[in-house]
Amino acid sequence: MKAEGRMKAFVPVLLGLCLLGGAARAASVKQRKPSSKELAALKTTFEGKELVAKKALYVSTKSLGAFLFAPVLDFTSSPPLQLHLVQDQKIFTTLPPSPADKSWPILRFEGVVFKDLNDDGYEDVVTLTRYMPVSGPKANQVFTQAALYMGRGGKSFELASSDVLSKLNDTPPPSMGEVMKRLKKVDMQKLAPPAKVSTGPKKP
Repeated sequence: MKAEGRMKAFVPVLLGLCLLGGAARAASVKQRKPSSKELAALKTTFEGKELVAKKALYVSTKSLGAFLFAPVLDFTSSPPLQLHLVQDQKIFTTLPPSPADKSWPILRFEGVVFKDLNDDGYEDVVTLTRYMPVSGPKANQVFTQAALYMGRGGKSFELASSDVLSKLNDTPPPSMGEVMKRLKKVDMQKLAPPAKVSTGPKKP
């Protein structure tokens, strides 16, 4: 009976620790709209290009520190959508274009979420963009596509595999909330960092 009582007392403690751990992970990323000063600095950094100011964000993460997320449209480039991460008014990384960015004209950038999805200690990036082709079988159709970038050791990001992207976009996701739901069904092994291949001992 005493053992049973101790076990009953232990269960709420264990549950509380699990909840605290989940809350800590959730709180490891903070996102907010940039202040007017931060937004002005971004506009200076990207002078001559079209900053999508409504979708810019101030982001604070454990692995990257504080930075500004700056979606930019540069119609002299192909594809025109550029997703920059900025610290001290300098671009420290630009996310690679997704297959959808390369395939269809971009109508509007919808949003972004930073979150460590595979618990490797590095934040990953989920984006949602709206497209409207002007020719071909999808001509004049408006639809959204999600992209997923896995954080690889801090300031490096890698586009998720085509298999993962196809699962996220099997049908055009209507919202970021729907994208996050679909991500919960993805096998986490497919989001794991690539295994390091040993080349053997170095020759003297």
